[in-house]
Amino acid sequence: MANNDGLEAALEHIGEHGTWIWTMFFLVSMPGVFNIWHLTSYVFLGHTIPYWCAVPELQNANWTSEQIRNISSPNGISDESCSKYDWNYTDLARMTYEDALRYISTEQKPSAYACNSWSYDGNGIVSEWDLVCDRIALKSTVQMAVALGKFLGAFIFGCVADRWGRKRSFTISCIVYIISGPVAAFAPHYLVFFFARLALGMSGSGTYNCGFTLLTEFCTKKRRTLLGILYNMSYPLGMMLLPVIALYIENWRMLQLAISVPAFILILQICVLPESPRWLISQGRRDEALKIVKRITKKSKEVTVSVIAQETNNEKKEYVKQASPSTSKTNDDNEPWYKRTIAAVKKLLLIFANSELRKRLLICHFAWCVTAMTYYSLALNADNFTADRYVYVAIAGAVEAVSYLLPIPMLKYSGRRLTSVLLYAVSGAALLSILSIPQDMPNVIMGVAMLGRLCIGAVYSVIILQTSELFPTVNRNTAVGTSSTMSHLGSLSAPYIVDLLGAQAWYIPSTICGAAVLIAGLLVLMLPETKDKELCDTVEEIMEKSSKDKVSMKNCLPCL
Repeated sequence: MANNDGLEAALEHIGEHGTWIWTMFFLVSMPGVFNIWHLTSYVFLGHTIPYWCAVPELQNANWTSEQIRNISSPNGISDESCSKYDWNYTDLARMTYEDALRYISTEQKPSAYACNSWSYDGNGIVSEWDLVCDRIALKSTVQMAVALGKFLGAFIFGCVADRWGRKRSFTISCIVYIISGPVAAFAPHYLVFFFARLALGMSGSGTYNCGFTLLTEFCTKKRRTLLGILYNMSYPLGMMLLPVIALYIENWRMLQLAISVPAFILILQICVLPESPRWLISQGRRDEALKIVKRITKKSKEVTVSVIAQETNNEKKEYVKQASPSTSKTNDDNEPWYKRTIAAVKKLLLIFANSELRKRLLICHFAWCVTAMTYYSLALNADNFTADRYVYVAIAGAVEAVSYLLPIPMLKYSGRRLTSVLLYAVSGAALLSILSIPQDMPNVIMGVAMLGRLCIGAVYSVIILQTSELFPTVNRNTAVGTSSTMSHLGSLSAPYIVDLLGAQAWYIPSTICGAAVLIAGLLVLMLPETKDKELCDTVEEIMEKSSKDKVSMKNCLPCL
């Protein structure tokens, strides 16, 4: 509204105040460190540890783990085992190890059977709840819980933020965060741990999204790009700090507690952060917005409260004349959630009804899904690469920081399509080349994998921009929203690819990701270029464009 110019000017003054904005930036971005801790801690909490079938008789006879495995395991001491020989272990326990070896060498090996209890060389959630053999999928489900929580949290806390305010949604997220972390550390049962991880994912998504919204609604346009990029820097910072913490805390419960207790600092955010004045204005609560502006500007000394009050009071009179109870409730935000859901589904069906938009959306869905799947698979794949997981996570954090900056110069000199295709191609080629590297060269494998991670991390920011430009205004939010949903499906599949398929052969996860990334790059190559093109507002505008501005195999020819 034109009558919001005075208050808008005050908000712009607040956004220009460096001390206030940077303080707010620090407060809202801080939860990102906790988010990545809980997301990546799976590498240390659920890492693979040697296991073998428990033989209580031999354990009570003080046999070493190597001796027990050599006698009982069909795989010997060289590999983990889910079965054991059907020896008479009571008789063997009466012998010395050397006598037992001589005895079994003269006997025919008995059949092996699946064991129902295990012994471990180390501690973690794997040993806590026997997440091995036919229960290994439950280990992957622990990580899936966080990804599922992020998906649910984005929807739930997004609705709360739109209906009841950004600050309230952020506060609820922080409270859930503070509670669920210690609950996970002291979880007496697997299901309790699962739901605590689910809550951590939900609250992590809530703090991230609500914090970013608060920041963007306070800062000025010229600061949004810089702060938007720096906002994600808390993630690589957290990734580099996590292995240092894990290096000194080996017990998994103490590690979970160590990365959970710092979340109590979020109480500071709850007390200090204000509600978004822009959201309050959108709800017609201008007096509350004015109070927040007064409180902030009183501290900054950059805008006199009297001027703001005078401008706002004049505007408020005009606002009251124009607004009425009947018109104020026509806002879509006041509609029930199920009506908004039905409207969103209708918009999605309209996209699929148009062949051009359908092709664009399906390519974007696949690209987003593959990008997320590869990103998280590489983050969790330390054990399959036989690398030092502490070094692996630290380097991955440093690489991620660079990946945020890499697209900036690339987008300056090339288009969206070419940039994303180059990043996909390099990432896919790097991951597939791992097949040619011997497994006894873990440092080389890790270096190549980090190159793949660098490019797949960089493509995230490009594909978001590209997707938003490919669709008309009437369908843009639906296209980006459903593509984001597909990315969550990719992240949900990552732990199963790493754990279940990685258990079959260490190179399978990276090979699957590499092949999928190359396919995504080929499909993106078919999309039209959107750089320096005007955004379309309607479907008709897209359909009126020439063939080179539509999805086609011909778009690939200039790049071949």
